[in-house]
Amino acid sequence: MKKLFTLIIAALAFNMANAQPPMGHQGMHGQGREQGPRKTPVERIAGLVEELKLTPEQAEKFAPVYLGYQGEIRKIRKDLKMLMDSYNGKEVDEKVAFRMVMDQLNADADIIACKKEYMRVFKNYLTPEQLSKIFLVEKRAMRPQRPEGGRGPGHGRPQGQQPAM
Repeated sequence: MKKLFTLIIAALAFNMANAQPPMGHQGMHGQGREQGPRKTPVERIAGLVEELKLTPEQAEKFAPVYLGYQGEIRKIRKDLKMLMDSYNGKEVDEKVAFRMVMDQLNADADIIACKKEYMRVFKNYLTPEQLSKIFLVEKRAMRPQRPEGGRGPGHGRPQGQQPAM
């Protein structure tokens, strides 16, 4: 049953998985990604299905909607990156700095609006308990994995900052 369930999810997300940039993708300025390998849409949905304890029926209906949501969020972030890249090489005076911050805040507002819109849609596929966890699970999945031992450098403090005594 679990293999059939995974196969259904994989089939739903097949096109999205093919659209992902290859690992080590070079950005517009030639910098490679410094973070670990990115999860494919299939892996993200499988993790979400497991965390939320979705039934196979729920997962089959929820997966394509969630992929649409992820696509919209990705587009907002991509548009913001392109906008921020357009400021490269410009002298950052007060006016430019204000526009940059406003562009970032507007993108944040767009992401929040998108999440609110999809919450209304997700409630058609999820129980109230699952709905209450959807963005928490997503946020946790986006955090980088910590090394063995559980605590990263500085134990939660920015590097170079000493604890208050």
